[in-house]
Amino acid sequence: MKRKWILILLVIILICLFIWWFNTFTIKTTVTEIVSDKIKNEIKIVQISDLHGSTFGKDNNKLIRKIEKENPDFICVTGDMYTAGDEKGKQVAKNLIVTLAEKYDVYFVNGEHDSSEEFMNELKANNVKVLDYKKETIEIKDTKLNLYGITNQYYSPTFDLANEFEINKDEYNILLAHISNFSKFEQFGIDLSLCGDTHGGQVRLPFIGAVTNDGIWFPEINASDTDAKYTKGLYKENNSYLFITSGLGNYPIPIRLFNRPEIAVIKLLGE
Repeated sequence: MKRKWILILLVIILICLFIWWFNTFTIKTTVTEIVSDKIKNEIKIVQISDLHGSTFGKDNNKLIRKIEKENPDFICVTGDMYTAGDEKGKQVAKNLIVTLAEKYDVYFVNGEHDSSEEFMNELKANNVKVLDYKKETIEIKDTKLNLYGITNQYYSPTFDLANEFEINKDEYNILLAHISNFSKFEQFGIDLSLCGDTHGGQVRLPFIGAVTNDGIWFPEINASDTDAKYTKGLYKENNSYLFITSGLGNYPIPIRLFNRPEIAVIKLLGE
C-alpha cells in the first residue's frame, strides 16, 4: 500500500513538472486581426517582447523559425529583451534582434531593463530601427503606415504625445511603447498601440485573468481605473486599439500558467 501511494505521488509530481515546463518554456503563436478603412491591403506584423535573455533552441533557432514561418511584413520589438545586469542575456537579445534584422525590417523600443545606450547603439549599427522618440513612415503596397516609438519607463501626469509628434489621422498610425498608457495614446489619435511589460501577468487563472500586474492583485477585476487592467490581448477605446503581448521570457521567477511564451501576429485588414 505504501509503495502504491509513493507511485501515485511520483506521477502527480511528474505531471506538475510537465505542466510547469510546457507553460513556461514552449512558444505559441497567437493571431489577432484588426480591420480599418485606412488599410488597403493585408499587412502582417510580428511583435515580440520581454525575452529577458531567454533562449528557445540553440541560438534561439526555434523562435526564429517560428517567426520566419509567419513571413511578416515587419517586426516590432517592445522592450525588456534582457534583464538589467545580465550580460549573457544581453548578448542573447542582441544576437536575436540582429539576426532578425538581416531578413526583416525590425523596429525596436526599449523597456526599463534594456535601456542601455550602448545596447541601442549596437542595434542601430546592425540595421535595427530604434524608435527612441522617433517616427518612421513606411509603405506596404498601397498602404501608408506611420510608426512612432517612445522610451518611457514611467509616465508623468502631463505626458502628452503631442509635445513630441504631429499626427496625420487620415493615415494608419502605430505606436510602439513598452508600457501602456492607453487613454493618452487614444487621445493623441493612435490607431494601434503595441505594448509589452506585463508578461500577461505570467500566472493566469480561468475566468479571472492575471493574478497580479503592477503590484495589483487580480488587476482585471480590481484595477478598473488604471492601465494595470490591461494585461494581455486586444483592447479597444473609441476607434483606438491597444495590443499587449504576454512576451517570451520570465521575470523575476521562471513560472507561467495558462500563459505560454508568445509570438504575437497582428494582421491589419481593410474593410
